[in-house]
Amino acid sequence: RAHSLWKRPAIAVYTRRSLAVDLTALPLRPAERMAVAADIAPEYSLLEVPAPAAGSAISAAGFKPSFKPLGLSELPLATGQLVAIDAEFIAVSEEVTRRGKRGANVVVKPARLALARVSCVRGQGPHHGEAFVDSYIAQAEPVVDYLTRFSGLRPGDLDPSVSPHHITTMKAAYLKLRQLVDAGCVFVGHGLKKDFEMINMRVPPEQVLDTVELFWAPGKRRISLRFLAFHMCEIHMSNRLHDTHDSIEDARTALQIYDKYVELRAQGQAVLDAAIDELYRVGREMSWEVPDAPDRR
Repeated sequence: RAHSLWKRPAIAVYTRRSLAVDLTALPLRPAERMAVAADIAPEYSLLEVPAPAAGSAISAAGFKPSFKPLGLSELPLATGQLVAIDAEFIAVSEEVTRRGKRGANVVVKPARLALARVSCVRGQGPHHGEAFVDSYIAQAEPVVDYLTRFSGLRPGDLDPSVSPHHITTMKAAYLKLRQLVDAGCVFVGHGLKKDFEMINMRVPPEQVLDTVELFWAPGKRRISLRFLAFHMCEIHMSNRLHDTHDSIEDARTALQIYDKYVELRAQGQAVLDAAIDELYRVGREMSWEVPDAPDRR
């Protein structure tokens, strides 16, 4: 019996002991990569947007997706190709607490979170900065909290009968990400370690470029996406101005921050180190608070 705290496995393999062989000499990667997986169903393909399901709130004719799927000219995906990514989560179980000895509430069991939206943005090429995946995921369990302040999601966003978004299944979202990982794409984002843990997907460290780590000075605090965007790129994130999140904007902003990192690194390590020192100096002076945009009323 699996431990109660284990996550749902993606793959379970059973083998008879009598069939056991030494597999250490076998290659783990295919000798050749498929140029186009033409036989993949539209639901799992990175090449096309499946038509809205029957009974959904949007018609096939009126559906305008928030992303542009990959074109044939963008395949096969090259090893090292940059993909900016961000994910949002909702709670499918409530936090369990009890009163501690000193009267404070102690968390006995944290709320269980589930992937609710994932967005991928092109990191290079003629469509640099344009989303090619933006999946809202229908939930198999009742949602107890949409965590709107952190996820940007609201009641109805994940319900195919009323949602105006591209609704898909957890399996379809997972398989799209799996294709990107297996192709050797390099993911750019902010706080990706936690995101991939929540998605229950292992990504090799060499395929992750986390802006949390790129602009972190050892022994000091890690810096929020919003403050990095403000100081390094002079960007006022519109979703943060309304105390919410949008995964496409977050992924795109992380990509712009990474582009700035590449620009500074190209000028030499001394220039990059000086920029990080200045980032921390300004952050302390501003108490790490981002001022309102100049034109905000």
